[in-house]
Amino acid sequence: MRTLIYGAVFALSAAALAPAVHASTRTGAENFPHIDSSVQFPETKARIVRHTFWLKIPQGSRAISQLKIRVPAGLIVRDDISISDNSDRKIETNVSVTSNQVILTFSQPVSPGTTIKIAMNKVRISGVSTAWLYQVAAKFVGDDADIPLGMARVRSYQ
Repeated sequence: MRTLIYGAVFALSAAALAPAVHASTRTGAENFPHIDSSVQFPETKARIVRHTFWLKIPQGSRAISQLKIRVPAGLIVRDDISISDNSDRKIETNVSVTSNQVILTFSQPVSPGTTIKIAMNKVRISGVSTAWLYQVAAKFVGDDADIPLGMARVRSYQ
């Protein structure tokens, strides 16, 4: 019985003294555009809502000419989309919406140091989920490839 108690005390002591792991951002990632935050309005079980997310383009990044947003199954997005910058000035954008994708082509490339607010108005919820995940990709000025930027996670109140 003593051996079991001593073994348990030793195991707990070893676990308590183990150092915690600290995570940090990869070098160079601070200059890459990323999703800053997202929100659903109203925060109720409404069937028609507004999904808004903010895309931060850091100072060391390149300008963005186009965004592609993949719409998750269970949502219907209309072409009623508002795009503005960090000072709430409207950004002139050509909006193209298909059943599962939104393409935002900017009249003028969005320069580094800007935060883009994308408000998708009148989004119809036809499915059930606790969080909607929009895949976001960008085209940088001078590139033809779509570069994935990450996921915009919008919490659902269903």
